[in-house]
Amino acid sequence: VNNSKKINDVSSDERVFFGRYDGKKIIIDDYYKFSANEKLSDSTGGGYDLYGSKLKEVIAKYATYNENFPDYYFSEYKPEFAEYTSFKIGDKIYLSGTSGVYPAEVSGYYVNMDDMVGAGTIFYAVVMPPKEMKLDEYEVVVCSYNSSISAVNRKGVTNQGIIDEFKGYIMPKLKGVMVSEYNDKGEAKTVPLKKISNEDIKIFEGSFTGKDKSEFLVSVRLQNDFTNFTSLVFVMDAEGKVISEFMPLAVNNFTFSMAEGVVDMNGDGVLEVITYDGYYEGGGYNLNKYNGGLWKTLTTGFVFGV
Repeated sequence: VNNSKKINDVSSDERVFFGRYDGKKIIIDDYYKFSANEKLSDSTGGGYDLYGSKLKEVIAKYATYNENFPDYYFSEYKPEFAEYTSFKIGDKIYLSGTSGVYPAEVSGYYVNMDDMVGAGTIFYAVVMPPKEMKLDEYEVVVCSYNSSISAVNRKGVTNQGIIDEFKGYIMPKLKGVMVSEYNDKGEAKTVPLKKISNEDIKIFEGSFTGKDKSEFLVSVRLQNDFTNFTSLVFVMDAEGKVISEFMPLAVNNFTFSMAEGVVDMNGDGVLEVITYDGYYEGGGYNLNKYNGGLWKTLTTGFVFGV
């Protein structure tokens, strides 16, 4: 999904970024800069070939460019980098992950030309997480200039009784949904959906619209067949009444949306929602907030796909 117009409408005090841990460092996706480079897309509008070609020239100016070597690291800021990232060496930010919030600072830049295959950002700022920050490999974190940001909650509601209640609220909305079942030979048979498994649903409790602290964000993603999905993300009250259709029900659709986690980015008590939006061969992350009855995308990151 092209979020560039929405992303560029985000005010400076709302700007946040996604980072991803690769086992050693966190690379930060500055999607605001990336989306501003639409003029560098190729003639079809479907890729960023010119973006990548121009970056090759920048790499060759400050390093030895090799088509067979996709990774490049720079420990100094160069003037050309301004087109690819807003971060400069020494910029102080806060890293929000599942283990807590930690201060850090930008120490360099990383380029991965392989990411051109999936139309990714390619150019990233780098921060080294503090030793006390516990991170899973490839964990996606939220990076902010605001020290009031909360830790990311990915666990959600684990009480099976509550989970079963919301399965009961959701099932009538999925009436008529058909899914594929496979036998031992891999042959598919289409049957009506009978139940939602725990793997199909994720629930978070808190305030999402600012109206009530006891709201529930309910995310369901079902795989209808190899390439199609049914998904929804609703804010509901404890009795199952829908307060907001954050992501309306999409049945047997090529794309899906699912809640990955929640975070309070500014300490106001209202939670923002991290979604993974994708299809069977790729996707990316979005951070969304409730804004006057609508949902606003604050940032996007790590968008890859065929």
